Amino acid sequence: MIRDLLGADLGRVVDFNTHIYGELSDPDPADLDRMARLAGHYGIGKLVMLGNATGLLKDHNPPPELIADINSYTLGAMAARPDVFIGFAYLNPANPPGFTTEEIDRCIVRGGMRGIKLWISVKATDERVEPIMERAVELDIPVVYHTWYTAIDTRGEQSTPAEMAELGRRFPRAKLVLCHLGGGRERGVLDIAGVPSLCYDTSGSQPESDLVEFAVKRLGAERVIFGSDWPIRDFGAQVGRILGARITPHERSLILRGNAERLIGLDGEGERKGGDK
Repeated sequence: MIRDLLGADLGRVVDFNTHIYGELSDPDPADLDRMARLAGHYGIGKLVMLGNATGLLKDHNPPPELIADINSYTLGAMAARPDVFIGFAYLNPANPPGFTTEEIDRCIVRGGMRGIKLWISVKATDERVEPIMERAVELDIPVVYHTWYTAIDTRGEQSTPAEMAELGRRFPRAKLVLCHLGGGRERGVLDIAGVPSLCYDTSGSQPESDLVEFAVKRLGAERVIFGSDWPIRDFGAQVGRILGARITPHERSLILRGNAERLIGLDGEGERKGGDK
């Protein structure tokens, strides 16, 4: 049913928010193939990997050694399946600036990653984020930042959509993507509506009626990007979130692939392959 509804987007969907569990060593080809096969069953052809979830959960404020291990895993996945995986470099703004600069060069400039992922080690309002943002603007790559509104999750320095709006106003040329529309909901949409450089990915929580429609109405479909947050959520339900929304076919196609292709340079350009680990 989902495959029938996708039409021309079948096999071309870009999932902008995925992880994988596994040991922090060379990726197991069987794990990568299983993930790619499951995604493909629901019409997803490209997977943006935001880091090995086993590694992320080891430390919410990861030291350089752990950051390097997580990113090396992603580089390995890119090298093993360049047809599927698009890597983003996981960074911690609290790490020494020299290390962060070297990791950007290793993973993005030389390694072929297409963006940066920031999680909950440092809030978006922290001045230590600024050198990373400046380099992202220089390289013309997107920065994906975890955001959520919660009263019970006290892990780390979690950023809110309002704090992301402040960051977006400080860096109007940056390509900023907030993770988890389902975590910010209508409040998060309204918080970022006035900052046109900010986009929202559709992950976070299970599908709920009218939320995607609300985001499209207030932000425009050009600022909404499909993300599943697999394996925390499943591919099928998250694709269904978009297919079940009352939006036009053109808006749906932008969300499922067009916006992601624009942000990471896949529209008309071949993917770069992973390089050194």
